[in-house]
Amino acid sequence: MSFRREKYVPKGGPDGGDGGRGGDVVFFVRENVKTLSHLKMQQRFFAQNGRPGAGRQKGGPRGDDVVIEVPPGTAVFDAESDEQLLDLTEIGERAVLYQGGRGGKGNTHFKSSRHQTPRFAQPGEDGVEKNLRVELQIIADLGFVGLPNAGKSTLLKVLTAANPKIGNYPFTTVIPNLGVMHHYEHDIVLADIPGLIAGASNGAGLGIQFLKHIARTRGLVYVLDVADEDLDASWDTLSGELAAYSRELVRKQHIVLLTKMDLVDSGDVPRAAVDDFIRDHPVVTVDHDDPDAVPPPGSLLGVIPVSAMTGTGLAEARDVMANLANAPVGDHVI
Repeated sequence: MSFRREKYVPKGGPDGGDGGRGGDVVFFVRENVKTLSHLKMQQRFFAQNGRPGAGRQKGGPRGDDVVIEVPPGTAVFDAESDEQLLDLTEIGERAVLYQGGRGGKGNTHFKSSRHQTPRFAQPGEDGVEKNLRVELQIIADLGFVGLPNAGKSTLLKVLTAANPKIGNYPFTTVIPNLGVMHHYEHDIVLADIPGLIAGASNGAGLGIQFLKHIARTRGLVYVLDVADEDLDASWDTLSGELAAYSRELVRKQHIVLLTKMDLVDSGDVPRAAVDDFIRDHPVVTVDHDDPDAVPPPGSLLGVIPVSAMTGTGLAEARDVMANLANAPVGDHVI
């Protein structure tokens, strides 16, 4: 609120300017930000209030935005309703989540012939205060899913340049690992998450904590150890835990890699178990030369016996994985 005060103008009338608009809450995807750890150190962010207006109908400056930098693959949720508000995947992407409140109007707006000296102004709009949940969902083309010690990390190492921790004991992998598989002119990003166990959907083991990292993948690679006593039981455990976590995961197209085939070649594991599994799980045939050929959701597109030690089946596995990563899918599947 302001009134014009000037020599020889004893009653200059109201001249209060408008207040500035508040700053916005902005999320920005930066390439060199890899984790969300900085958000643990600072959990409260405030955009700046707009500045008050001034005399001579001068508007107040706009408040500064608060810019929250995140890595690609970040999803932002309302912590109370669990509604997803943002899905940030592109480097350099800038998304305004909440706009600042409108600035108030100065008293100059309220003058009239009957009310020539308004001694009030309109307050500005209140800003928005929200509790948010921010998750990092790794962006990969294919995700490895398997029981502990099934050989997922070993496969990732031989198929890509990744160097994950490998050991002959369960839960060697305790964090997701990424690797890039080069296949002719295509680069395919593979994600390996910690092994799943029965009851994972109820909190057992480690893997269920990281299933969100394969939510964006185009397809899944089930990794089964041929040395398991019952391959079908291992398959049922994995598919059951994925379904308990999210029905969308089991609707993704997938393949199965039967690992450690060197044990079959050496006679330590009967070949009949592998042959029975392949016979009992028919593969959906897709014409990859037909761009309109879209397999149904949840299709099994390949069952390949492989050995990271001898190299058996790895060439075929690369071809099938490349087809899976580049296969057309319906928008409802991803």
